[in-house]
Formats: sequence, C-alpha cells, structure tokens
Amino acid sequence: MSAKKEIGAKIVIAKDCGFCFGVKRAVETIYELKDKTDKKIVVAGELIHNKNFIERLEKDGIYCIDEDKIKDLEAEKDNVIVVIRTHGATKELVGTIENMGIEYIDATCPFVKRIHKIVDRNSKDCDYTIISGDKNHPEVKGIQSYSHSAETAVLSDEGECEKFVKSTPNCSQKSVLMVSQTTNNNEKYVNCQKIIKNLYTKVKIFDTICNVTGKRQNEAKKIASTADLMFIIGCVKSSNTKKLYDIASEYCKKTYLVEDASEIPESEIISELERAKEFYGSEKNDFTVGITAGASTPDDIIEEVVAGIGKIINSGESTN
Repeated sequence: MSAKKEIGAKIVIAKDCGFCFGVKRAVETIYELKDKTDKKIVVAGELIHNKNFIERLEKDGIYCIDEDKIKDLEAEKDNVIVVIRTHGATKELVGTIENMGIEYIDATCPFVKRIHKIVDRNSKDCDYTIISGDKNHPEVKGIQSYSHSAETAVLSDEGECEKFVKSTPNCSQKSVLMVSQTTNNNEKYVNCQKIIKNLYTKVKIFDTICNVTGKRQNEAKKIASTADLMFIIGCVKSSNTKKLYDIASEYCKKTYLVEDASEIPESEIISELERAKEFYGSEKNDFTVGITAGASTPDDIIEEVVAGIGKIINSGESTN
C-alpha cells in the first residue's frame, strides 16, 4: 500500500461542549415543572436558541411564544405557567406577567441574573452604562432594562467603542459602568475596555463573561489551529455558537457551522481528505477534523454529527 493511502485520520472533540450549566438548569427546571403540574407551560421567547430542541419541547406540550404575545394569555391566565427563558427577560416583561397575575418560573441563567443586579445597583450614579454585546440579543435587551443611567449604549466591537467615545462630549468628566454579555468574545471585550479606560477617568468595569464561555473559546482556538476541517455544532441564532465559529474561522479556513447531521458537507470532507493524501509523508502526516458545539446544543445532536463525520471519513479512507 502506498503512503498516499495510509494517511491517519482523526476526529478531535472539545472536552467542554454542548449544554452549559445555565441551559442544563433551565431544561431540568422546565421538565420538573411538567411533571408537577397539569397547567399549560409557556416559555416567554425561545428557551434556548436551538430549533431542534424547541421542536422537542412542542412535542412534549411545552410552547415557546414571542414575548409580545404574553398579553394574549389573559383569558387563560389561571391555567398557565410562564417560564422566563435562560437569557432572562426585560424588567418590563416580568412586571407585565406579575401585573397579569400569571404564575411564572424564572429560569434565567444565574450568570445573567448577576449582571442584572450589577447594572441595577451600579448604574444609578453613572452617566453612561455600556454593554458590550449584540444589541438584538434577548440577554442584552434584558440587561439594558435594568440600567438607570441617562444613556445606555450597546457596543458590539472595538470600532463601535471608538465611535462612541468620539461622539461623547467631555467624556473624561463622565462616569461609566461597563459590563458584557455573558457569551461575548473575551478578546473583543478586553480591547473595548482598553478604549474606554483610555478616555474615561471614572469607570466601573465588571468581568461578566461566563467563565465557561472563555474556556470554550480558548479550546476552540486550540483545536482549530491544528485542524484541517473544523465543525461548530449549533444554531446560527445562538450568540455563543456564532462566537465559537468566528474564533475557529481565524485559525482554520475550512470551518463550518452546522445545526445537525443533515448539514454535514460530505463533498467538502472527501475533497479535503483527498487533498491531505496528496501531501502525506511530506507536509502532512494526518488528517484532523475538529469539533465543538454551542451551549444550546443537545448531546444527541453532537453525537449524530460526530458519527456522521466519522462515517464519511472512513468511507473516504476505504476508497483508492
């Protein structure tokens, strides 16, 4: 057998991937609730950002509805329990639910809840509250609602931070509170902090990125730096999944975001495997596929993707 046919192929899976603590807690909470009550269970927004899992919830009689539809539950409020999702909710939405007299369970991630408290307590004496993150993300909208500052700005990256400080008159005399979305890119947040610190003298900055998020981002970077192909498993709507994809893409040009096994690009894997064989024994001695998954990705979906990729690799190795 020629060297070209003997390339070693392997799959490297991140040790820490899939459901995080906050998601596990929310899922356990909602299913424990289902076992205890005959009331209709409704989640204010998507419990987690994963289409497959939302479909499973619906099959189990648990429904995720848009937050602006909560008021429509008035007629059946005595037979409904509302669950606040992992990302949390705005102070106004919680107030609406309470004023309607609807029973509710708060499944907000404790790390997100901590930011609510930080902003609520520390923004009262600040001119600005700066949130580093995605302004359209439900977690950020919830955090924003707890700010008492005259102005609250959501800044996604270093460029937006620079624009903000340039457009702020007498910035050196202003007081600022700065926090981050829990699933933010840690490197970007650190860079944004530097920009704010350079121009503001009265700054209160809190480290609010979830430690699991940072750990997963570093692991994705490490795996991607040696991988021929990199797969991020999760929903494109998931902030932490998207951050993993962005980071991995910097270190592995062939990085793919797939929601489940049906989206595995078989032809790309076979093509890259064949290409690797061409260089075996000179520039290359193995073929590595790296895999990690977002915090909203169920274990069984990860397992299906890993099995699917493994099958394709074995099939590609057996040809020639």
